[in-house]
Amino acid sequence: MSPESPHARRRGLIYRKLIGLTLHVTHDVDRLALLGEVREALRGLMEFESYAWDERGVLTLRGRLTGPADQLYGVVRSRMEGLGFTPFLRRKGQADELVATPGVVERKAPRVWLPVALFLTSVFTSLLAGALYEWRDPIADGNALMATIVAIATTPALLLSGLPFAGALMGILFVHEMGHYVVGRLRRAPVSLPYFIPLPPPLSITGTMGAVIVQREPMEDRRTILEIGIAGPLAGLAVAIPLLLYGLSTSTVAPPPAGGYMQEGNSLLYGALKLAVFGQWLPGGGVDVQLNSMAWGAWIGLLVTMLNLLPIGQLDGGHIAYALLGRMADYLAYGMIGLCVVLGMLLPDNGTWLIWGVLALLIGPRHPPPLNDISRLGAGHVALAVFGLVVFALLFMPAPLRQVGG
Repeated sequence: MSPESPHARRRGLIYRKLIGLTLHVTHDVDRLALLGEVREALRGLMEFESYAWDERGVLTLRGRLTGPADQLYGVVRSRMEGLGFTPFLRRKGQADELVATPGVVERKAPRVWLPVALFLTSVFTSLLAGALYEWRDPIADGNALMATIVAIATTPALLLSGLPFAGALMGILFVHEMGHYVVGRLRRAPVSLPYFIPLPPPLSITGTMGAVIVQREPMEDRRTILEIGIAGPLAGLAVAIPLLLYGLSTSTVAPPPAGGYMQEGNSLLYGALKLAVFGQWLPGGGVDVQLNSMAWGAWIGLLVTMLNLLPIGQLDGGHIAYALLGRMADYLAYGMIGLCVVLGMLLPDNGTWLIWGVLALLIGPRHPPPLNDISRLGAGHVALAVFGLVVFALLFMPAPLRQVGG
């Protein structure tokens, strides 16, 4: 191949520059045409002062909405999705901003078979955990524990002895998750059915790690965030408190067992329920309630609700905090993570708080903004959010589980 002449190289450079310039001009023309379509689509909805594109093709429009954001957003979204954008509304200084992100979330029917299969598996593993709680024969070591688990799993009568525990715990968790799901569907949020997470003994004393609901796109506004976030804990507590009262009333008060035992944590609510049933604050006076299976399952339901109400990230409490405080909720989340670390250090025999502090950092302490972050909560929803934080305070257990003696 003959070497390229200087003239040829110069012509090639000129051609490449011309092609690049043509592509750049065409790109700008396309964006100007699309901007004109956006302006036309939003006519009567937003008055514009400026606009900007970024390298990802995100269009940011600054100006002023012509009416309340909660009334206009549905129309804005419908028109912008017709142009291939998902719109986010936010307030920056004295101006309203519409951030148009390329792409529209595809709406699919919720998957059914996998959530059902995981739920049934979690019922089975929680039955195992409950039956182990009922087991009265001593278990000497890990091999004996595994043999016991196999015996329970293969003997229906033994497995069904775990029904009071599994019924209480899974009933609370199911109602909790369905509270999120039902309110989410009523608010037309794209939430999935709950995915339960089975975790059999000896990996877990409960048989499950709870459940998660998959959210396929941001929620519409802070009111939606609050209503979906708080629905689960309130629904779960509506089941947990009666079950716990019944479980306590059928449990006995006695001195703690000889040797080592696991002490469940006290919260203001749990202590008050024991006071209502037994007429005394427990533990105290050398005695404590010896929880039967139903009471144990209901207490774990309170613990799970408390952990979900931590005001961090996308936990239920994080939803409530963001709905009420907006971006200021980030400071509350980091403060709560710091408290988790402090409690984990002060309670070295209990790693629950350290684990949750690490998980919160890994999952993310910051709550994502909704699609419409301009609309604020009304007085009724503010009161509901404050009530949610009060419920967390009533459920808070400084030492959820601790080993005593042994």
